[in-house]
Amino acid sequence: ATLRAAAVLVPIVPRAGGLGLLFTQRHADLRTHSGQISFPGGKIDETDADPIAAALREAEEETGIDPRTVRVLGRLGEVPTPTGFIITPIVGVVAPAPAVWRPSEREVAEAFEVPVVVLRDPALFEDRGSVSRYGVTYRMCAYKPDGRNIWGATARMVHELLEIWPTTSVG
Repeated sequence: ATLRAAAVLVPIVPRAGGLGLLFTQRHADLRTHSGQISFPGGKIDETDADPIAAALREAEEETGIDPRTVRVLGRLGEVPTPTGFIITPIVGVVAPAPAVWRPSEREVAEAFEVPVVVLRDPALFEDRGSVSRYGVTYRMCAYKPDGRNIWGATARMVHELLEIWPTTSVG
């Protein structure tokens, strides 16, 4: 089976209280990934020059992020999913961050930020071992901030980001 290419923006949001990550929660009635928490993103289509263009386009559609306000820092490792996607996570700082996010009424139930310092709290991290599907082994983990459940590919991206992000850095 061929993996379908997708890209997400991992939006780092500077606020007065520190840096946060922006997540979206998908509507519960969507056909795919309903109710899941993810970073804004989606399939790379033929109009996208590259994964960065796709991530910025999708982030604007899903949350109203103006692509001109995103400073792309780089990308995390590609993330294959058991649902047949290979996701390229694009890390970028959104500055200035908007006072209010504009979630897509069609796709996004809510856009919300979680402070990085909260995600670093070991009490909110669950290591669920690993699972193999179609010959690929996936690390299973989750983050549980404020009663939310960030799991799957999104949790794996958060985990990689936190592993490479120096704790002393401000941005």
